Amino acid sequence: MFRLLDHSATRWGAFFLGVFFVIPWQVHGLFTQGVLLFLASLLLTYALMPLVIQFAKHIDALDYPDARRVHALPTPRIGGLGVIVAVNATLLLNFDYSLAFKGVVISALIVGAISFWDDVKELSASIKLLGQTMAIAVLIYCDVVIHFAPDTWWGHSLEYIVTAFWMVGITNAFNFLDGINGLASALAAATCLMMGLLAWHTGQTYMLFVCLAVAGAAMGFLADNARYQDQARIFLGDVGSTYLGWIMAAVAVMGDWSDDSAIQAYAAPVMIFSVMIFDMIYTTVARIARGDVHNFREWIEYVGKDHLHHRLMDVGCTQAQAVVMILSFTLLMGISALALVKSEILIVWLLLLQAIIFYATLSFFMLRIHRKPNP
Repeated sequence: MFRLLDHSATRWGAFFLGVFFVIPWQVHGLFTQGVLLFLASLLLTYALMPLVIQFAKHIDALDYPDARRVHALPTPRIGGLGVIVAVNATLLLNFDYSLAFKGVVISALIVGAISFWDDVKELSASIKLLGQTMAIAVLIYCDVVIHFAPDTWWGHSLEYIVTAFWMVGITNAFNFLDGINGLASALAAATCLMMGLLAWHTGQTYMLFVCLAVAGAAMGFLADNARYQDQARIFLGDVGSTYLGWIMAAVAVMGDWSDDSAIQAYAAPVMIFSVMIFDMIYTTVARIARGDVHNFREWIEYVGKDHLHHRLMDVGCTQAQAVVMILSFTLLMGISALALVKSEILIVWLLLLQAIIFYATLSFFMLRIHRKPNP
């Protein structure tokens, strides 16, 4: 199927259609506006990818094969650059920027810029953490903060700390899952679509459109990355995975997901992101238990084949099947989140218990796979 999309004429057609759709037409109807934003971002990402590939080769931003990689040829690794351009072109022309939204966009660009530099020059963990700290400061200044504590100095400080942990945790959890073709971009698209449905379910049309724009860009990347019979043309790289992870996490903080209780407000996005959270917690605990990780720097820099997608492939799944399985887990939890946000408190606790049982079972499954991960 993807070979039918490989001609330059198709790319040019996608570019002009993307430019046409990205124009802020005065259209009416939730469905029409959402589809235009989704298609604009998707088509622009797809159209820009050959240019990004050539740029990556020019600056030697290539991912070379080694024992920890599953690809056989040097592959460009800054595909996220095209995603960032498409998303921001769509957002810039079609949205009024509130202070909070400015904080989300600017902080995501800071993280994307640091990660692009890392893809090209391989920065130290301390510099990457400094960049993420600067981005968190932008979010806090723009009041994109998880609000749950009393209106006191210590309450605000606690909220800032929890927000920082959420942002860094989700961003790196998503980055950890960028290990096989198509997984990160497909997971970003699924997560954004579920967050978009949650926004629609809670009457936040503005947030729905933002999620659709990001989901469109993620899906536009799949044609050049989710290739299982041939070599992937390009990878997201840290520039793409950290940018997508950051903007998804920030949107979750910016949104108002329930008026009923704090549990429903925060449980819903946590459920949607739960596959990433589970993978990060499981691999972190396992690596500490094995003695592979001793500090934060080693945690950031450690690369091993012990993530959920690796475990699924260890039991016989192909790359494509592993991607489908993880997407299924995400959609399962996302559907529960949609049910949770408008339910009575007893149903909320039952749905959370269901998620706990699911991940406990998945942990048992992963523990039964004895293949030693590569350090």
